Amino acid sequence: MAKAVSRRFVLLRHTGHGPLHFDLMIEDGAALATWQFDLSPTLLASGTAVACRRLAAHRIAYLDYAGPVSRGRGQVHRTAAGICTLHFATAADWDFELDSPTLNGRFRLQHLTGFAWSLTKLAAT
Repeated sequence: MAKAVSRRFVLLRHTGHGPLHFDLMIEDGAALATWQFDLSPTLLASGTAVACRRLAAHRIAYLDYAGPVSRGRGQVHRTAAGICTLHFATAADWDFELDSPTLNGRFRLQHLTGFAWSLTKLAAT
């Protein structure tokens, strides 16, 4: 990726289907690249990291959706939504800035092994 690209993102709080978790979704073509967290990324301080796991791509409709998930898979509630400025993205490394009232700063997602990834907050904005 030669220059930064702006995309939409959403952070959903998912309840009622397994343990409480948070799904970070970033526009990626016709779908949403998605990572699941046990703790909300909104709690990260600069220079700290949290484990996450990559999920299958989700439907674009989740950018604007809150409510029940089909087939009895709980409920989702919007925790943050805004613009993601993507500096680069590879199969194993994403560098981006998030801009929303509740989640902002520069972040790095890095693939560890299998579905395991790590999100580091590089700086607050």
